[in-house]
Amino acid sequence: MKILFLVGEFPKLSQTFILNQMTGMMDAGHDVTILAKKSASDAKVHPDVLNYELMNQVVYYGDSRQSDTRFAKAAVFIRAFCAHLAARFYKKNYIGTISFRDLLKMPNLILLIRKLNQIDLTDRTTVLAHFGPNGLLAQKCIDLGLLRGRLFTAFHGYDMLRYVKQKGVNAYQDLFRSPSFILPISDFWKRRCIELGADPSRIVVHHMGIDLLRFDAHPSQPAKPLIIVSAARLVEKKGLAYGIEAVGRLIKKGHSVRYLIAGDGPLREKLQQQIETKRLTKQIRLVGWKTQDEWIDLMKSAQVVLAPSVTASDGDMEGIPVQLMEAMAMRKIVVSTVHSGIPELIQDGENGFLFAEKDADALADLLARILQSPEKWNRITQNARRTVKERFNIQKLNADLLRLFAEKG
Repeated sequence: MKILFLVGEFPKLSQTFILNQMTGMMDAGHDVTILAKKSASDAKVHPDVLNYELMNQVVYYGDSRQSDTRFAKAAVFIRAFCAHLAARFYKKNYIGTISFRDLLKMPNLILLIRKLNQIDLTDRTTVLAHFGPNGLLAQKCIDLGLLRGRLFTAFHGYDMLRYVKQKGVNAYQDLFRSPSFILPISDFWKRRCIELGADPSRIVVHHMGIDLLRFDAHPSQPAKPLIIVSAARLVEKKGLAYGIEAVGRLIKKGHSVRYLIAGDGPLREKLQQQIETKRLTKQIRLVGWKTQDEWIDLMKSAQVVLAPSVTASDGDMEGIPVQLMEAMAMRKIVVSTVHSGIPELIQDGENGFLFAEKDADALADLLARILQSPEKWNRITQNARRTVKERFNIQKLNADLLRLFAEKG
């Protein structure tokens, strides 16, 4: 089977869930091509990008060095518009059939079409677009006759919120009216797709997952200090300010706790200032981006993995954080919020713990209770690994995905 992955950025360190699909398809003997707008700005690259020589499989349709500034986006639109006018004047192939409305909605469309003409695709190519806007691009190319395979679009979160807020509630009407399939990563996002007009009969919930074989069990054991870790892009929806606040309260009550936050992003300075203002620099540290192997090493020494996710002020939300799956596979105590699809992974008190969004008091109390009841840890972490093995195991999920491709393709 020839499988075309359509993504925004590649390789992107934070999107191991997509990388695991790509390598799983290759392990199963399928021909994978990656079509990306640009390369990510990450300084570090996941080892599998090198192990599988994935850079030989990737084709960039935009400027691989292009940033997401307004100037860069305007430049893309101007280039596309000029190509559009030229194509209409010379009546060249498919480009002249694109309406100005299409161009306004999808300014990268012409760049994508030009690159598709250079890729060897068959009539039965399976197209897997990650994130809704990429699904729209792919569907338009199918409408133009440049792609003739079956389209599957994975929806993760922001594409159902921020993108819809920017483009309107009918943003996906062309995609939802097409015969393609919609793959939300949780039941929570399935309901959102239906609200926006998707046909329930063409929706299949497909969780993201992890490679359980990469995560040996290192069960949480009582220790002083208690080590809490988080891995996240430093943005509002990750809720890290509440994690810092809660850990600070624990420390002020005399508990021996350390909190290490892996990642980087626009809120780094603000979070660092919060740590310094509360005089917590010895106990709480921002340790920067980590590769998956470095993150695993960080988790090995920790007892608690925290994901204090919140709904951001612009409405942005999580999917189901992969770091929680990884931690559960390693038999760590996981703590997160009642947010998005997270309760589909964590059952409070059974395989981890949940608290209300933006409630630092509740989080501090919860962490204190965890500290004081280590006799419960073994049962909870056993249940956690079992949950991942049975429901979020990438080998099983990839097999399910391939069956879906074969049935619907």
